[in-house]
Amino acid sequence: MIISTWEWIRLLGFLAYFYFTISIIFGLLRKSSFVKSHKNLIYHIHQNAGWLGLITVIAHMLVLLIDHYEPYSLIGILIPFSAKYQSLPSALGTIAFYLFLMVIMTSDLWIRTMNRSLWKKLHFLVLPAWGLSFAHGVLIGTDTENTLIIMFYVVSGGIMMLVLVARTISQFMKRVNISTSHNN
Repeated sequence: MIISTWEWIRLLGFLAYFYFTISIIFGLLRKSSFVKSHKNLIYHIHQNAGWLGLITVIAHMLVLLIDHYEPYSLIGILIPFSAKYQSLPSALGTIAFYLFLMVIMTSDLWIRTMNRSLWKKLHFLVLPAWGLSFAHGVLIGTDTENTLIIMFYVVSGGIMMLVLVARTISQFMKRVNISTSHNN
């Protein structure tokens, strides 16, 4: 059975979104105070899923170049709002790609030469990048009415929000404990 370019585009897009979601969830969990063990494993899942997401999104973009039904130009893929097909949703994906790329490059290649405070601020750009990729998939996806696809987005978005809230509470509790211990 031969898979069409449309199917490859969708599959690679879903995989990239999945890998980035896993990377962010494990990144948030790693620094949460309620995770006491397996921090090294969590870090490796976080890092490897991020790289798999980047590789997969690049493959997603490359297949867009060879699609015959709705071909993209290199300019349409790399420059936000320049795509002829669904300019806004396409731009959201392009911007998300650049944000993910910046985070991965600064985290794995330039972290030793960067100020830690700047790195941390840049690293949290994964959250708007993830939101943009979520919106990109929902808005441009031709199969978004499919019940399984809707469930995929609802479950992944729900888990992401739960982990983000848990991480925020964990950080808040850590600050409260630190300030309480300093006052005693």
